[in-house]
Amino acid sequence: MSGPLYAELGALNATPPPDVVADQADRVDLIIGRRNRGAAPYGTAFDQARQRIARAEAHGLPDQVHLAHIQAPADLGRLLDELAVT
Repeated sequence: MSGPLYAELGALNATPPPDVVADQADRVDLIIGRRNRGAAPYGTAFDQARQRIARAEAHGLPDQVHLAHIQAPADLGRLLDELAVT
């Protein structure tokens, strides 16, 4: 899983801060695995982004951590579908 790490970190480091990107969006939805809430590193990073984007709506995926797109893709897909129509 470390193969794409260099490119992914480079892309993350080149991205403007979350609040700057959010200002360009009509809507902001943040998704986190509920088992990560409040726990480092993903839950605390999520909390920091949430604080910077006050108007964002937070959504949690039950029984998931950071890899919901791998461990529960159907659940993540359903949530994305729900968000797309609301």
